[in-house]
Order: sequence, then C-alpha cells, then structure tokens
Amino acid sequence: MGFLGLDADYDKAGVGIPKNAPVKKPFFRFWEMYFSRFWKMLKLNILTFIFCLPVVTVGPALAGMTKVLRCYVLDKDGFMWHDFKKGFMGNLKQSIPAGLIDILAAASLICALQVYPAMAKAAEESGTSGTFYYILCIISVSFGLTILMMNFFAFPMIVSTDLRFKDIIKNSFYLVCLGLKKNLITMLIILFASAVIVIGTLVSPLILILIPFWLISFLGFVIIFNSYPLIQKYVIDPFYAEKGQDNPEYDYLKPLDAEDAVFLDKGGEEAPTESKAKQKKKKGKTIS
Repeated sequence: MGFLGLDADYDKAGVGIPKNAPVKKPFFRFWEMYFSRFWKMLKLNILTFIFCLPVVTVGPALAGMTKVLRCYVLDKDGFMWHDFKKGFMGNLKQSIPAGLIDILAAASLICALQVYPAMAKAAEESGTSGTFYYILCIISVSFGLTILMMNFFAFPMIVSTDLRFKDIIKNSFYLVCLGLKKNLITMLIILFASAVIVIGTLVSPLILILIPFWLISFLGFVIIFNSYPLIQKYVIDPFYAEKGQDNPEYDYLKPLDAEDAVFLDKGGEEAPTESKAKQKKKKGKTIS
C-alpha cells in the first residue's frame, strides 16, 4: 500500500463486503451513522433552529427533528423535509405542551439557581443558616435534570407511538429510572458539549454559530441513539409481542434470504481479479 493510497491499484477488485456482516459495536456504529449523514445533520440542525425561533413551536420542531433522527438511528433514509414536516404537523397536540413544559422547567431552574443561592447568602450574612435554601436549590436542580432526561424518551414516543400524553409522561419517568446509567452518560455528553460552548464563547463569541449549525442535531442524535433502544425494549416490543408479531423496526438487522433478493449478492465471495498491468505481462495472443 502506497502512502495515502497514492500507489494503490484501483483496477484490482477486492473480495467485497458480505451483505450479512455482523453489527458493529455501538460506539463505532454511532460515528459511522453520524458521519455518513453529516451534511444532512447540518441541514437538519438549521431547519430545527429556524422552527424553534417562535417559542411556542419549540416542541413541534423537536418532534420534527426526532422523526428524522429516529429514521437515521434505524438506519433508514428518507426525505428530510417530508419526515420533518410529518413529525412537526402530525404531533402538535402532544409536542406543543411538551415544549411548553420544557420552557417552563428551564425558566424555573434558571430562577432557582439565581434566587436560592442569593437567599442562602443573605441568610448567612444575617447570622442564620442558609442550609434550607441550598436544599431547595438542590431539589430544583434534581427536578430540572429529571425533566431533561424525561425528554430523552418523551419526544421519541410522541413520534413513534399512539400513546396518550399522560402515558408518555409516565413511561418517560419509568424509562429514566430503568436506563439510569445510559441516561447519565447521555446527560454528561450534553453537559460537556454545553460547557464547551459556554467556555468557547468567553474566548470568542463566534463559537455561538455552532448552535444553529451543529449542536442541536448532534445532541439530538446522541439522545435518540442512546434512548430509542430502551423505548423499543420496554414500550414497542411488548406491544408487538402482545399481538404475536415481530417489531418491524428490527427488519434491517435480519439476514436477507437469497430467494428474496432481486440480485444475487456475492459480497465477500468473489476472487480478486488481476490488475491490467499484470494482464499485459501475460504471454499469448489477443483476439480483437
């Protein structure tokens, strides 16, 4: 192999890739899926950001983005605008209140982080204990983080199930508890990315351009990639099991039968062909 492939022989065929190759580890599969759709992710980020600008449409915009990202996590490609519009318009009844709850929770958390420490400090300066206010602050932060983690599951269920809103809220809380380890990992990634943006802004405000162009869809993909398998396991799979059917979302993992294939795939079975250079060196007559 030449340096950077400059001396590679592209006339020589390889053995191909088996169609039923084993599924890769989640870490490698995540990056493979993400970078294979990198430019689509940037377009999706811009689209979501624009539709989030009217505050009341934050929930529907997140539902539209989730609809698209769910397809990517299931390794399916579609028409981005069509899927986004379907997720946006088809789930207004549930996504609008979900978005408003998020906005209210975020505003309450910001106020709590400003008010309670100040009240605790004022109490300490007056000679009394500020422990009570610190406890209230911790409770507020815990409540806010719980609401955030419930979003990991609420919006995917909004776009993929016909559950009532109260059942989506209930299931989201249960899934936060059932997948606590994975949810904490997702939360750490979100906090790390947010911290990078905040710290980077102190160096150069231009870093904020990452929000409308990259950050939203990246974090959304992280969330759906980590959370949707739990929804499949505890919500969608039991539904199909009760009906005696297989979850069709797993079809892409099933090996293809030869009789179902339109073309016969010889990936991984072909013998490498000789290059043109080697063929020219062979002796013999050529009939034209």
